[in-house]
Amino acid sequence: MNLSSKVIIAFDFGLKHIGMAIGQEITSTAQTFHSLQANNGKPDWNILDILIKEWKPRLFVVGNPLNMDGSDSEMKKKSDKFSNLINRRYNIPVELMDERLTTREAKDRLRSAKDNLISVSADTHQISAQIILESWFSENR
Repeated sequence: MNLSSKVIIAFDFGLKHIGMAIGQEITSTAQTFHSLQANNGKPDWNILDILIKEWKPRLFVVGNPLNMDGSDSEMKKKSDKFSNLINRRYNIPVELMDERLTTREAKDRLRSAKDNLISVSADTHQISAQIILESWFSENR
């Protein structure tokens, strides 16, 4: 891994699964990475610790769950708590990215996949995280 490029990990926060995507700034590309099991939004910190130590990201991007009208959703409070926890735990900056319609786009991507993947929640969260990171790259070029 080239440490001179900035590795970024994006999260799609959920109560049962937290999807992860990974990317780097040089090519502004994102790919699905991992889905963490979550218990009411709490990840297995031991697994996340290992992933963060191995990949050494320099930035986290977390999906910002807003309502379609731009107001805060019910999930936002829990997602913000997760964002604050990962920022404090790993001392890595966190940026929020609007995630409206990412789940719908993720399901569309799964349906249109040539190998006809089954749409499971874990897969949807990973793809949503990828979409969040792709959107972040688009806005930060």
